[in-house]
Amino acid sequence: MNHDVFKDLVPSYMENLTSEETNRQMQKHMEQCDDCREYVKGMQEDFLIERTNEQKDQKRNIDYFKKIRSKNRKKIFTVAGSLLALFLMISIGYYFLFVHMWIADENNVQSTVQQQNNIATLNFKSKKDNRYLLAMEQQENQDYIDFIIIYENWNIFADKNWNIHSELAIAQQGGTDITYTFLDENTLLLPNGKEKKLTDEDKITIQYKDSTQEIRLKDLYHAGSNH
Repeated sequence: MNHDVFKDLVPSYMENLTSEETNRQMQKHMEQCDDCREYVKGMQEDFLIERTNEQKDQKRNIDYFKKIRSKNRKKIFTVAGSLLALFLMISIGYYFLFVHMWIADENNVQSTVQQQNNIATLNFKSKKDNRYLLAMEQQENQDYIDFIIIYENWNIFADKNWNIHSELAIAQQGGTDITYTFLDENTLLLPNGKEKKLTDEDKITIQYKDSTQEIRLKDLYHAGSNH
């Protein structure tokens, strides 16, 4: 094998692209030729340096993309976290503004009794323009409403697109009512149509935040227009 052919085959030889027979001939030639052996050695050193530089470049590129990916991931987490925090703030605010109700303070409630014929109506109205009241009726120990809890809520954003309780808030702006029908001062007409003879023990308990109020049904029958 002459020198020119040998040198032409060296790149393929270093890439392991030559046949076994060619490899044997080239190895035999290098054993006999110092110049060609040194030529291959120099080529191998250059090849090793080139491969090392390529690997460094690849590593730099990989590290760069890792940094970009890490920055993008942090941005995504930051944006997602901010959106989640905003959503939670809006949800909590919406709940306390429109959904959450609390037991009213007696000082914030104006209560009146209106009487027409034998019907007495208890009316509860908020003294504050930005609130509305809701009376929760219960039958604790009697077959009539004998326990009332007065709740209040914010009366803002009456638009039903914003407030799921808007219609309730609008309906309750004049106050919340509970009615009792009497046959006479000693007889109450129950919702089922039956009659109940009243005693001094027949009372209505009204629960406020830090206080309660009791009204005898007989007194309710004789009540005037104000209470």
